[in-house]
Parts: sequence; C-alpha cells; structure tokens
Amino acid sequence: MHAFVDENTVRGILVVAAVADPSALDQARRTLTALRMKGQERIHFKSERDARRRTICSALEALDVQVHVYDATGLTPKVGRPRCLEALVDDLAELSVSRLVLEQDDSTVKSDRRTLFDATGKHGIRDRLTYHHLRAKQEPMLWIPDAVAWCLAKGGEWPARVRPLITKTVAVR
Repeated sequence: MHAFVDENTVRGILVVAAVADPSALDQARRTLTALRMKGQERIHFKSERDARRRTICSALEALDVQVHVYDATGLTPKVGRPRCLEALVDDLAELSVSRLVLEQDDSTVKSDRRTLFDATGKHGIRDRLTYHHLRAKQEPMLWIPDAVAWCLAKGGEWPARVRPLITKTVAVR
C-alpha cells in the first residue's frame, strides 16, 4: 500500500491521507490527470470553481482509494502536524504501507522528517516505510487529500461530497 498526504490549516490542522494499493495507482493517476483543465499543472481545490469541484468530487468516488482524516483542528499547525503524522504512522504500520508521499511544504520538511524518523522507529517499520516530500504537480495522487482537506475545512455542502471517500477519522489531541 502507498499513502499520499496533504493538509489544510484554515482552522487548526487537518491532515488527510489517501491510501491505495500500488496496482490501483496507474488508473487513479490517469483519471486525475484527465480532470485537469487545459494548461493546469495540477488540481488545487482552493483555485477551482464550485462546478469543477463538484465534478472532481464525483470522480474521486470512483477511485479505489481509502481516505484517512487526522483532525487536530483544536491545535495549532505547529503542534498538531507532528501529532497527526504520529497517528498516521500508527495506522500505516497496521496497513503495511511501504511508501508515504507528503505534499512538499519547505517550512515543514525538516520537522516532518524528524517526526517520521521517530514514529517509524517507535513502530518498528523504519526499514519498510519510505517517505518522500513531492510537489503536487509531481504526483497526481496528492490531489486527492488536497480536495478532501479543502472540502472538510470549507464546510457547507462540501464535507458531504467527500464523506463517501473517508474510511477513518482520528481525533488528534
């Protein structure tokens, strides 16, 4: 299994992971790439119009992915992000995930690496879980957690549109 992670920091922090079997990745990437508008490098939910957001949410339901949400909205991103990543690694250990890709935010890479090194050691999976930071334009699977995190943070009609994708929610304190 592989996991792809992004977050939203509008109200505290939500960390979202899309988990997929490697055999499902080619089809998912093709579907996601086909959803881009002409000239778009990537899908970024905050930049899309509502009609496009609805179309994308519907397309995401057809993908063979599980979505896990780590909700630390009561915490600042600086405190909440490491706690969310620790909870994520706990779940990834249970799921035998071998590859973790996080959307690259240069301000968090060093802290993320430290947190992930400690968490993978604690769970005894340091030798089988690799983790990487990539830009969203490099990995279409990162567009899934971006969409889900945006929808959950936005409220209104949007959480209901991604709820069918979510298989697990963890309250992080």
